[in-house]
Amino acid sequence: CIRVIQGDGIDIKSLEMILETMSQNKYAADNLAFGSGGALLQKLHRDTQKCAFKCSYAVVNGKGVDVVKDPITDPGKKSKKGRLTLEHKNGEWTTVTEGKGGGAEDMLVEVFKDGHLLVDHSLDVIRTRAKGALEPPVALARPLGA
Repeated sequence: CIRVIQGDGIDIKSLEMILETMSQNKYAADNLAFGSGGALLQKLHRDTQKCAFKCSYAVVNGKGVDVVKDPITDPGKKSKKGRLTLEHKNGEWTTVTEGKGGGAEDMLVEVFKDGHLLVDHSLDVIRTRAKGALEPPVALARPLGA
């Protein structure tokens, strides 16, 4: 018995090709489960808005190490490396690489550290942020126990 879950990058054309290949190889379609991601509806994915979460810095054996993704197949996907700051100036948010931003202007809030929750954002704060009405979040961060 074979059971396969396929969801990444599925659109109507690839779905038909997969099912045809299964049929040609005498496998029943009920051995497959397809995810219904953005490709089936509108072909939207994280690359549509150039949005991704990538590691930029790590501590390995007590030593800080810059981490960068630089794929040779798509230079546009190169990530920023090192410790980053997030700054809010003139109504715009900007990610600044280490050494170029100001520590005092950094709007990033450490929420998790070593598996522990450090800041508890209320549902109201999260909803306000999602509506786009949020100014710099530092004032809205509520340390645990406060």
